[in-house]
Amino acid sequence: MAEIFNYLAIGFMLWMCMDCIQRREHFVWIIIIILLPPVGAVAYFFAIKNRASSAASSTGGTIIPFGKPEKKEVETEETLQLKELIKKYQKAYHYEKLGQVYVEQNNYESAIANFEEAIQRDPEMLEARYGLAKCLHGLERYDEASTVLEKLTSLDKKYDYGNAIFGLAECYRLGGNDEKALAAYGEVINSFHFFKAYYHYARLLDKSGKKQEAIDNMKSIVGSAKDLPDYKLEKERFWIDEAYKYLRKNGIELA
Repeated sequence: MAEIFNYLAIGFMLWMCMDCIQRREHFVWIIIIILLPPVGAVAYFFAIKNRASSAASSTGGTIIPFGKPEKKEVETEETLQLKELIKKYQKAYHYEKLGQVYVEQNNYESAIANFEEAIQRDPEMLEARYGLAKCLHGLERYDEASTVLEKLTSLDKKYDYGNAIFGLAECYRLGGNDEKALAAYGEVINSFHFFKAYYHYARLLDKSGKKQEAIDNMKSIVGSAKDLPDYKLEKERFWIDEAYKYLRKNGIELA
């Protein structure tokens, strides 16, 4: 039993180390994870990873931001510290972190300026591109958000476990670019199992005159629901119900 626990702990530590590298978090976290097993990995999970991914997971696979945008810039101890570090070192990392703080304040305009500065200094900083896309999406600037996400997904198609490419599909749809949205949703459902993506893909098929394909995809949503564990079923319930509604509206009753 102890041996199994050790293997699980090592696996979890490696996962957190890889996540830390991907997010470009401070190298101190790597040291903490390695020198304080498994407490360091658990601390990283709750301090960084869980907080960073909570917004995406709560919306079921999309980049929709966290609240209504506000213009007011709220200074906190964290923003003041980051501004002081920026003044001293002019690092992309600090600009990106300040942008994330402003996103949490729903201050998208201030966040955008910092994300753009971070990208200017480090074009490979994917976290900054993703944060910029979230802000543009939150301001309903869908075409601009699409452009940012196109570049991001060209660098990493699976960024944020598929949420980036899904966000691109959403921005195309909300921006009225149905053809590109249909293609992007197709990429999402080929690799990831977001029921919301399946649903909107089917609705776009219907809109383009492909009624039977749309019906087949809605049936696929309902059929797949039968194999879901309870926690996943609860999370996807809304889109399953919407698929049922679509099918009933088109005269199809399922047992």
